[in-house]
Amino acid sequence: MEQLIAKVEKWFIDRNLHTLDGRGQLGKLEEEVRELEDAYITDDRAEEIDAVGDIMVVLIGYCMQRDLDIMDCLNSAYEEIKDRKGKVVDDVFVKEVSE
Repeated sequence: MEQLIAKVEKWFIDRNLHTLDGRGQLGKLEEEVRELEDAYITDDRAEEIDAVGDIMVVLIGYCMQRDLDIMDCLNSAYEEIKDRKGKVVDDVFVKEVSE
């Protein structure tokens, strides 16, 4: 995974995209998520794979542009959810609210 992330980062550097502010990547992220949704709706497995890959590329680029480490971001999210309890409602996990 780390080698592939490094290849994507090099792609951004080679095109001098790594110094931008991230705004463009946010627009690309929206576009790619819509493509993923369309692929899901049409049950197009190849397009789903392509869209998920594109989303990951966009997120790696965004992290570079915002000086974030994508693995730190993923680890932070995991640490937040790892002990979470809840239930599935309409195919979505809804976290239990502690009082």
